[in-house]
Amino acid sequence: MMRLVVKWGGSLQDDSARIADDIAALSGGHRVTVVHGGSRDIDDTLGELGLPRRTLRSPDGMVTRYTDERTLGALMMAMRGRTQARIVSELAARGVTAVGLSGMDGGLVRTERKAAVRAVFDGSVRVVRDNFAGRITGVDTAVLDAVHTCGMVPVVCPPGMTADGQATNVDADRMACAIAAAWQADRLLLFTDAPGVLADPADPSSVIAALSREEAGRLVPELTGGMRMKVAAAVEALERGAQAVQVCDGRVDSPVAKALRGSGTLIGKGLGTP
Repeated sequence: MMRLVVKWGGSLQDDSARIADDIAALSGGHRVTVVHGGSRDIDDTLGELGLPRRTLRSPDGMVTRYTDERTLGALMMAMRGRTQARIVSELAARGVTAVGLSGMDGGLVRTERKAAVRAVFDGSVRVVRDNFAGRITGVDTAVLDAVHTCGMVPVVCPPGMTADGQATNVDADRMACAIAAAWQADRLLLFTDAPGVLADPADPSSVIAALSREEAGRLVPELTGGMRMKVAAAVEALERGAQAVQVCDGRVDSPVAKALRGSGTLIGKGLGTP
């Protein structure tokens, strides 16, 4: 019985049925933990509440969501009330009993708030102090094991929580990677709206089949957008003990089954390009 962590990307809302079909097919013979983001639902909720959608760009080029206190509240509303509810419903329609969790539940994902972050504004670096972003410091998988013991599938989303009970936003890819490492998953599947990591971003056929941890780390500065965060998170997961991370296409038929047969980009220890 394999332990699988499936990262269900927020950009794959229109392709959710395909992923749900595969999880339903696999959940009887394997232990599957789902981790999801919810970027589209968060943006929609922010718009409905009249709040701006803002991002922060770090000096090294990494882009993250600017999460002040009101944005954090909207994020929690969107991911628990919209994205997670939809995923749990999709799985239930296929006979899978799923339990919705956040990183706060059962002390699952422990974080440390980044009290001050450096970000680039109009070419100059400023310090931002009202950002409720967190750094993952630990994962307690007891609640995941309890859910699986009951024959259910955990469906997990940000935020995480600090030692003093403060909710903090963490990137869902990084959360998936931290959970996969702590839970000793056999495979982490990071589903996205691309066929894998591309050697040429303009050529969808240029998928890199395999990367070692070292090769992936060297590649991170050359990547942009969500793919940069995914590969950076994969490297972190491997450093924490994960066995293998796969960046794969969630838009295809039978996406989980195809990924387990080798589609996308496999990043892992001892792997590499020929």
